Amino acid sequence: MTACPKHTPNASFVINKANVTPRDTGYGERVYELAGPADGNIHKHCIAIVDIDPGKSSKSHYHPSVEETYFVLSGQGLINIDGCESVLSQGDLVAIPTGVHHKVTNTSETDVLQLYVTCAEPWTPECSVFLE
Repeated sequence: MTACPKHTPNASFVINKANVTPRDTGYGERVYELAGPADGNIHKHCIAIVDIDPGKSSKSHYHPSVEETYFVLSGQGLINIDGCESVLSQGDLVAIPTGVHHKVTNTSETDVLQLYVTCAEPWTPECSVFLE
């Protein structure tokens, strides 16, 4: 196998979650950004794995200019979207348009809720408006 040159400094084509330092939100949620501007490998969207501990939730929030999708890799939970709750389980996809208030809760007492999250435009701390 021939090693391929990198197109930009510090960019990688293959990234493993085990090699990514998570951003700990401080309320039972860890965000592993796998691809996005922070890593220098893509610039028009971002991809992350989000782990939510048993019984914990994300904070209610919205994004004025970012579309977001959640795909449930494992676990179970609830998503509240603009006041309407839906049950989440493995294999579910949630499409969240810009400006829509949302919050995810892990309803398990033992298992981590793991989400595959994409944002377009790329997520930055400035693009989230927290409601709690």
